[in-house]
Amino acid sequence: MKAEHLAAPTAAPSQLWRLPADLGRQYAKVSEDANPIHLSPVTARMFGFPRAIAHGMWVHARSLAALSGRLPAAYTVRVQFAKPVLLPGKVWFATEVDGDLRRFSVVNKDGKPHLVGELTPH
Repeated sequence: MKAEHLAAPTAAPSQLWRLPADLGRQYAKVSEDANPIHLSPVTARMFGFPRAIAHGMWVHARSLAALSGRLPAAYTVRVQFAKPVLLPGKVWFATEVDGDLRRFSVVNKDGKPHLVGELTPH
């Protein structure tokens, strides 16, 4: 069975996020997820990454925070992770509304997605 791919918004990104090199360590303190791929370039390279990468759940949560004030009282969120976010780095956030569905994505400078998501109200 082939996995369903979520559709990314077609709207241009509206926010630029500048992510510091220590974001993985900051998030690890809060989440207690001290996976070495998030902590430093040295430990990330041991697992095939050129630099530390952001936690996927941080990218997911930051996307929902970007929608703050525009969220319904109850909703379901689905996300797909496309590629890691290298730290330090810059990513762009895009969102659009299509009926009851809100699509969002976190993309690189070339518009390639790191994360694609959709939010539907209950």
